[in-house]
Amino acid sequence: MKKWLITTLLVIACVFGLVACGSSDNSNATPEVELTEEQEQQWFDSASQFVLSMHDAVQTGQAEAQMDDPVYGPAFTSWQNALEDIGEVQNIEGKSTSFTKKEGTVTVTVKGSRHDADVVFTMEGSSEGYKVTGITTNVEYNMSEKIQQAALNTLLGMGTTFSVLILLALVIALFGKVVGGASNRSTQKKSAVETAAAPAPVSVVEEEEELADDMELVAVIAAAIAAYEGQQSTDGFVVRSIRKARRK
Repeated sequence: MKKWLITTLLVIACVFGLVACGSSDNSNATPEVELTEEQEQQWFDSASQFVLSMHDAVQTGQAEAQMDDPVYGPAFTSWQNALEDIGEVQNIEGKSTSFTKKEGTVTVTVKGSRHDADVVFTMEGSSEGYKVTGITTNVEYNMSEKIQQAALNTLLGMGTTFSVLILLALVIALFGKVVGGASNRSTQKKSAVETAAAPAPVSVVEEEEELADDMELVAVIAAAIAAYEGQQSTDGFVVRSIRKARRK
């Protein structure tokens, strides 16, 4: 079955090359190549046959063997992604052709049970003919579906943007709290060290209380000395210092 698919694809590619060779002679006169109705129909038939073969390969699971091909791999992927919107393939019709000396495009329309789709073949021109370089499937949506898709894309884009902004704001706020907390702890430690290193202030109240106690003691001692000397007052002497006696 795989050999049959590969053979079919090679035959279609050869048909593309033969049709291109017939049209390349006309391209020597003008940049725009004008195809005859027969040549244009050959292009449409070849493109339609390729689409049917591609559809069968995707349905039977044989497309995996072509996924590594730089041309047919993306073609199968594009068709497979569009099948859900196309539905059941009902008919394939030729739509348009455009050729110059350097490139060419062939577009066929696939009629589906859900949506129609355009399969576009892009080719590169050379002296030997045209070589297929890309195949894409574009589903045709109505206006309401296009508006709905545009709205969904807009909401998705805005939602993603706002989500990123909110996450960034939370990260910045968390970073500020971490840095602020570390700064506060450093300031508290510095204040504690400065407080511990500073000398204790002298209490004025304590000095005044000590001075008041000394004056009372001086008055008592002066009165005792005056009584011992038999004097009526303490005017005759002055107590200059008080020292505690050491007992042996």
